[in-house]
Amino acid sequence: MKFKFFIVGKIPSKANYKKISHRRVNGEIKPFIVNNPDVIKAQQDAVWQLHKQKVAYGLDKFPIERPVKMSLTFYLTGRVKQRDIDNAEKFVGDVLEKAEVLKRDSLIYLKERVEKRLGIKGFKEVIELELEELPDSARLEMEKGEPNFPPEFFSFLKLINERFPDES
Repeated sequence: MKFKFFIVGKIPSKANYKKISHRRVNGEIKPFIVNNPDVIKAQQDAVWQLHKQKVAYGLDKFPIERPVKMSLTFYLTGRVKQRDIDNAEKFVGDVLEKAEVLKRDSLIYLKERVEKRLGIKGFKEVIELELEELPDSARLEMEKGEPNFPPEFFSFLKLINERFPDES
């Protein structure tokens, strides 16, 4: 099955999940770590939006318990050109699990496409997300435990004086 979801709102970076605050203990100011309330709010909003879309698809289809391939498009304002989207990808994986779209975010076996598009107007940010269950043949190929390295990899191993574990 194939699903398309959208999340509208500020996309926090996984790096901002925790923040350091301070409190007074026996007259001394001590640092402690708290969950960032902005990130918690963004997660709650995203989970709610995903739930609304799950209802439209039929709740019986979720959570997905099979490996999937995922494509992501991040639509950002022009002011965030320096935005590092790999941390935003982690936010998406966490939210898919919290919203029970996926049983576990480790079921994302393949990221087919990840794009960053700038210049959106009217929204803070938008994520377009496509999920498709992998056919058994693709899943088995990825799980068979026999990597198919290109010849350049073996040249690289020689360059760094390493040997492939199967080499005698």
